Amino acid sequence: MHTITPLLSHNFKLSLLSLALFGVQSSFAEEVQTLSTIQLQAQSANTEESSEKTKAYIVKKSSNTTKLNLKTQETPQTINVVTRQQLDDFAISNTRDVLRNTPGVSVSSQETDRTSYLSRGFEISNIQVDGIGFPLEGYNYNNSNPDTFLYDRVEVIKGADALSNAIGDPSATINMVRKRPTRNVQGSVSASYGSWDTQRYEADVSSALTEDGRIRGRVFGYQQTGDSYLDHYAQEKNGVGAIVEADLTDSTLLTAGYSHTNSKSDGNNWGANPLMNSSGAQLGYSRAYNYSPDWTYWDSNIQNYFAELKQQLGGDWELKLNYDETHIDRDAKLLYLSGNPGSDNTSGIFLWPGRYIDDNKERQASISAQGTFPLFGQRHEAVIGYSWAENQINGVGYGGSYSNPLTTDLASWTPAEPTWDMTQTSGEAHMRQNLQSYYAATRIHFNDDLKMILGSNYVQAKNKGNSYGADAYYDEDKVLPYAGLTYNFTPEYTGYMSYSSIFRPQTTRALDGSLNKPIEGKSYEIGVKSSWLDDRLTGSMAIFRTEESNYPLRNSDGLPINRKVQVSDLRSQGYEFGLAGQLSDNLNVSFGYTLFSLKDLINGGQARTYNPDQMFNLLTTYTVPQLPQLKIGAGVQWQDKTYLDVPEATDTAGVITQNAGIIRQDSYALLNLMASYEINDQLSLQANANNITNEKYLFNFPDAQGFYGAPANYSVAVRYKY
Repeated sequence: MHTITPLLSHNFKLSLLSLALFGVQSSFAEEVQTLSTIQLQAQSANTEESSEKTKAYIVKKSSNTTKLNLKTQETPQTINVVTRQQLDDFAISNTRDVLRNTPGVSVSSQETDRTSYLSRGFEISNIQVDGIGFPLEGYNYNNSNPDTFLYDRVEVIKGADALSNAIGDPSATINMVRKRPTRNVQGSVSASYGSWDTQRYEADVSSALTEDGRIRGRVFGYQQTGDSYLDHYAQEKNGVGAIVEADLTDSTLLTAGYSHTNSKSDGNNWGANPLMNSSGAQLGYSRAYNYSPDWTYWDSNIQNYFAELKQQLGGDWELKLNYDETHIDRDAKLLYLSGNPGSDNTSGIFLWPGRYIDDNKERQASISAQGTFPLFGQRHEAVIGYSWAENQINGVGYGGSYSNPLTTDLASWTPAEPTWDMTQTSGEAHMRQNLQSYYAATRIHFNDDLKMILGSNYVQAKNKGNSYGADAYYDEDKVLPYAGLTYNFTPEYTGYMSYSSIFRPQTTRALDGSLNKPIEGKSYEIGVKSSWLDDRLTGSMAIFRTEESNYPLRNSDGLPINRKVQVSDLRSQGYEFGLAGQLSDNLNVSFGYTLFSLKDLINGGQARTYNPDQMFNLLTTYTVPQLPQLKIGAGVQWQDKTYLDVPEATDTAGVITQNAGIIRQDSYALLNLMASYEINDQLSLQANANNITNEKYLFNFPDAQGFYGAPANYSVAVRYKY
């Protein structure tokens, strides 16, 4: 395996930080435990409670949709949350698996190390941490798969979200909420072992750092190594994080933190297995088949710094300042695959080696003020703010060469590492993106039951530079309105409707070479939310519709031969419902069902047929009353059948090089099981089993390439907490 050079240093850092923090907390533990409860004004009444603390399958508040920190029942959009308890129960350690367990979200794993997330038919480009994030560029490929150990929960806000992000994409916003320090002493260590020699170790320590609890700290870290069910592919990753909170005054709270993560994979593919031959027949493989040789790798190193200052103003108003900076370094040797095998399996495939070095820097800052004001005998919420973001992208590619032709029998050829020419680049990317956002919103209380949200976001978006030979320039601005209405039919049932605008500048170009106009559109949602059992159980039903114009179509966005235009209008509409929380003291549940259709309004027909239009997700656990130390659970992921039409292709002489065909994946369900047993208050054991029916299935295949998901696999873990 490709060695992680910073591994020892990271473990050393983690050890030092853990020992330091443990020493401080131990010296103050007895005094802190004897202190009476301290109520600090710096802890706002609107502060969101961590899911780690509640151990629930729901959260009651979220500020990341409207910036108004409303109850989820009073937020006029669908919100799905994967809490810390769900992550622990089902041993979900990476973002891809989080989203696979999120209702209505499809994870498109075209390759081992690049992923797209889709909701309601559109890619998700808005990915945030603590409500701050820079939209993805291009085709919305996620080149990283963040580990979940650093986070308290993951929220998915469905639909366009023009207020919470400077650019209101139509699908959803993913918000990853960091863990925070605690006043009470707590800590945990765990070790797990699973299929393909997967080993994982975690450590987490949190405590007050001063006797009065005004300064609190937390350090945590993880390390994971293992092979894979795929030939040649293996991954090693580790990370460490530290967060400090300080009550500078009774009304001032400062939070600062740092995280450093490394991920190194060997045998990763860049362009996956071709799924159709030139005769138009769908190809099948061993589930383990991976064409990439052992010399390929993709290393990434991500450092993040952040700071947040909350200042209580007069009344219930709060001023908040944020700064976030991320450095991303990547180094990769890749073998790109394209083409379709000939009927003889010895031609039609092209393999292009490349060496890529990337250096990206993201910086973001924001200031906002939030509170309430009186009017007509009611108090109303309001927020006003400004955010700034800059993304610097620098990438260099170097080509490799083979002495032999690149077409061969793929299944029997294991290419040696080529000769690299580091004196000449095969292409470079140098871009600078800037975003500015001025926003304001208010919630008007007509009475105790009827409330209206009105808001607007003025966006300025600029991009300059080039990306591997293509100019990447735009300078756009737009006002994005937002509106929502809620009505409490009863204390348990709330009806709502919402409208949000869509705006996204793009660097793609039309056939004549001109820059495509910004993607624009509208998003509508109407539904009912409910809350029962003292807010321990929530339900939702929603009908949605999204209209988007100026969308540049890819080959997989419909059958190309039927197109009248290359830039079209798309419409997604459907409904979804969900239930989450505690059905009883012993039974936790989270499930959702989504059905939608995505249409090409100009060319006609259904778009993105490789994306399932029906999905069902379930996570549930049951604590056995007769044996309360034992918890058992099950998870189900089901999706409807998918397909992709591959059109006929000809060369310049009119000779057919590719017959038309269809790639199909039948509907399938994955069943996961878990069981945990608490030996005592500190020590527990857990076992997890995934895909226990050993279902063989393809991930999404938008480019007529793909690979199979993991077969049945298992893990066991031991955890000690104090």
